[in-house]
Amino acid sequence: MKDRRFEGYLLVTDMDGTLLDSAKQISGENRAAIERFTSLGGRFTLATGRIAGSVRPFVEQLSVNAPAILYNGAVIHDFSRGEAIWERTLSASAKEAVGRVLERFPGIGAELYVRGGAAPYVLQENAATERHRAVEKFPLLRLNSYDDVSEPWIKLLFAWEPSLLDEAVPEIVRLTAGTEVDWVRSDDKYFEMLAPEATKGHALERLAAELGIPMERCIALGDHLNDLEMIRRAGIGIAVANAHPELLDAAKRHGKHHNEHAIADAIEWLEEQVRLGTLA
Repeated sequence: MKDRRFEGYLLVTDMDGTLLDSAKQISGENRAAIERFTSLGGRFTLATGRIAGSVRPFVEQLSVNAPAILYNGAVIHDFSRGEAIWERTLSASAKEAVGRVLERFPGIGAELYVRGGAAPYVLQENAATERHRAVEKFPLLRLNSYDDVSEPWIKLLFAWEPSLLDEAVPEIVRLTAGTEVDWVRSDDKYFEMLAPEATKGHALERLAAELGIPMERCIALGDHLNDLEMIRRAGIGIAVANAHPELLDAAKRHGKHHNEHAIADAIEWLEEQVRLGTLA
């Protein structure tokens, strides 16, 4: 009889700071462990703030066999079909709110992500958006007026040096009070505007239901605050050793550093728990 010891489990991992090492690479140890996990019946996928075009090269290196969570939870994308199967978009009220923030903070970087976009539009550029574009290999798409964009908005990313962003965040929230949006700090340099209930945690619940996998059999790994709802809602939330303190407090388990093959470590631990019969 074929060994299916991981059947009925869903393993979801964040990318930057979790699956990827400091060089933005996937280690051979992580890749081999993921292949073993899926070969033994497990479902594996990614949950990231990135867009489909930026994620696809990594999907092609891995045994991804479930739809992926993109845009920090606003989209579930099925790479096998090449299309989004679920999404949440920002309301029209977000446009006016963004205008107030850009007027108040002329030095802040701003990237607009729309449905089907191959890259974000740059509303305001600074050093943080330049670095972001270099890491994800985006072309530079400048936008003079976002009124010219007809596609629904998926998310808006504000980028600045951490100390400047720390000071700006309370004012950004005040300027957008009453707008139908949620906020997430996805990195020390990024503060993102999303539709309500568009977190990685909400998307994980939706994905698990689509796959027929109970949440107690979902294992989620992450490192930053955009992973917090996913870590809280998963049956087994794992914070890597380099995670934000709030994530470490919320996680059911602490894993290895992202430079020490954190995914392989999690799969090895899971296999031991399955062998012992200690999981649901």
